[in-house]
Amino acid sequence: MLRFLFCFLLLLSLPIQAQVLRVVTENWRPYSYEENGEIKGKSTAIVKKVLKRAGIDYTMAVYPWSRGYLIAKTEPNVLIFSLVRIPVREKLFKWVRPLGQGDTTSLYRLKGNQNAMPQTIEEAKQFLIVANANSMDHLWLADKGFHNLMTPRTLEQSVKMFVKGRAPLIAIDDHSIMSEFSDILHERDMFVKVMPLFSAPPFMALSNATDDSILLKLQRAYDALLAEGQIDLVN
Repeated sequence: MLRFLFCFLLLLSLPIQAQVLRVVTENWRPYSYEENGEIKGKSTAIVKKVLKRAGIDYTMAVYPWSRGYLIAKTEPNVLIFSLVRIPVREKLFKWVRPLGQGDTTSLYRLKGNQNAMPQTIEEAKQFLIVANANSMDHLWLADKGFHNLMTPRTLEQSVKMFVKGRAPLIAIDDHSIMSEFSDILHERDMFVKVMPLFSAPPFMALSNATDDSILLKLQRAYDALLAEGQIDLVN
């Protein structure tokens, strides 16, 4: 009995191993992307600085957006970026801090497609639109009553389907379409903006099952870095 009590007290005296935060993101140039085995990008740089200042151990991986989004919605101790803060997502995550002011998502058509030229949101609903699954673009469109949607798993797939004419319109943010077209070796003058849809800021966010102490550490680290001029917001 004394031996058992001694072992129990010894275990209690050992330090509790710190929880490793799982960080997930996607290939979304120029904000986050994997290149030569390293995860880079404007948003990635901010997130790494904040995690380092907060003293939080972490792993970071790039996933197709749908998978990373599901992980962040359903598992504890997960940080996801860049997650655009729109009303339909508000209660699904613990919001850390913004990574920028937010870019504008717009509808685009191919330059040669003179038939896909809606003038209003209601007219746009009549066209087939491609949008990355579970992206801000997809969720915003669905929330606004768009039902005629194609939703591939990755942004790259969305752009390729659009270029091949599988859908006359694509919903994508203005910065990303420039990077994606260059990345898959298409000319930028192939596409034309039809209309802007919305603007919303990209965030670092935690899964709801993550302890609030981690949220507080990240917020304090971010605020300190921002005050010191160590964070360059992405837009």
